[in-house]
Amino acid sequence: MSLKNMKQAKRYSIILTHEDKGQMRNFKFILTLILLLSSTLFLQACMNVATTGAEAAYNRHSLQNTFGDQHINFQIDHAIYWDSDRYKESNISIYTFNGVVLLTGQVPTKALHEELNRIIKNIPNVKEFYNETTVSPPSSSLTHVSDSWITTKIKSQLIATDEADPNQIKVVTENGTVYLMGIVLPDQAKIATEIAQSTSGVQNVVRIFSYIHITKN
Repeated sequence: MSLKNMKQAKRYSIILTHEDKGQMRNFKFILTLILLLSSTLFLQACMNVATTGAEAAYNRHSLQNTFGDQHINFQIDHAIYWDSDRYKESNISIYTFNGVVLLTGQVPTKALHEELNRIIKNIPNVKEFYNETTVSPPSSSLTHVSDSWITTKIKSQLIATDEADPNQIKVVTENGTVYLMGIVLPDQAKIATEIAQSTSGVQNVVRIFSYIHITKN
C-alpha cells in the first residue's frame, strides 16, 4: 500500500470512530428486541408441540411473562445508560420478575439515586418497583464473587427441595443481602426464606413476594 493510500485509510478510520454512537446504540437495542422476540416465538412453538391443554397455556403465559420482563429490562437499561453518561460511575443491576422491578448496586450521589425512581415511573408495564441501590462506591470484585456464590447455594437448595417451586422464585444477592422475588404460596415463601437465612454468608433477607392464596369454595 502506498503512503498516500495509508493516509487515506487512516483518515477513514478516524471518521468511523467518530460516528454517531447514539444511532448505533439504538440500532443495537432494536436488533436485540427483534432477536429476543424471534427466539421467544420459536421456543413457544416448540413447547406447544410437546404439550397440550393446560400445560400449553401455562407455557405460553410463562413465555409471555419472560419476554415482558426482558423488554422492561431493556427499556430501563436504555434509559439509565444509553441516553446519557450520568451513570457511568455507577454499578446498577436490573432485575425484573413478573413485572416487579428490583434495582441493586451503587450510585455516586443521592440525586442519581432519586432520579432512578423517576426513570422507572416512566417505564410502562412495571407493576412494582424497589430501588435498593445505595449511595456508595462500586462494590469490589471479591464481593461480586461472594454474592454469586451465595445465590448459587440458595438456588441449589431450592431445586433440591420438593416444597417450593424454584422456577417461581428469583434469588438476587447484593453485598450479602439476599432478595427473594416471585409469585408463591405463603408456605413456599416461608421455606425459601428459611433456606436463605440459613445459608452461610447471608447478612440479611428481603422478601419481595406476591402471594397466591387458595380458597375453598
